[in-house]
Amino acid sequence: MSVPTPPRLAALRPKQVVTAIRLMYAGVLLSLIGVLVNALSRSAISRALQSANADRSPGDRLSAADLRDAADLTYTAFLTMSIVATVCWLIMAVANSRGLGWARIVSTVLVVMNLLLTFGMATRGTAAAAIAEGPTLLVGAAAAWLLWQPASSTFFERCAAARAARKPRGPAPAGSASQRP
Repeated sequence: MSVPTPPRLAALRPKQVVTAIRLMYAGVLLSLIGVLVNALSRSAISRALQSANADRSPGDRLSAADLRDAADLTYTAFLTMSIVATVCWLIMAVANSRGLGWARIVSTVLVVMNLLLTFGMATRGTAAAAIAEGPTLLVGAAAAWLLWQPASSTFFERCAAARAARKPRGPAPAGSASQRP
C-alpha cells in the first residue's frame, strides 16, 4: 500500500501568488536598471547638491570639501540601496513562492521603504533616478496587493500548516544531538 503524497507546492499557488512572483522577478530586472542609472548619476548628484547649496544663506553653505563628501555619501547610499533592493526582490520572489508567511510581510515593508527611497531620490538625488524607481514602486505595490488577497492568504496558511505537520513532535530521543549539555 502506498502513502498518498501531498500536492506539489506549485499546484497550490493561486494565480494571485503566481502573478505576484512574476512581478517580483520583473522587479529584479527593474532594480538592475536602477543600479545602472544610479551608477551613472554621480555628477548629477553633485550638481543637484551644489545647486541646493547655492540656494542656502552664505553662513549655512557647505564648504567644497563638505559638499564633495555629501555628494559621495549620497551617491554611495543610492547605489548601495539599489543593489540591496535587487537582492531583496530576488529573495522575496523565492520566499513567497515557497509560501513563507514572513515573506509577504517583509515584501510589504520593502514596498513602503521603496516609496521612501523614491521620494529621497526625487528630492536629494536626480530626476532620472526617481523616474527609474517609479515603475519599480508600482510593480512592488501591485505584488504586495496580490499577496494579501484572500486566495493568497489561504495559500500561505496552507503552507504554514503543511510545514507544521512535517515538524517532529515531542522531545528528541535520548542521546540525540539536541539534548547534549
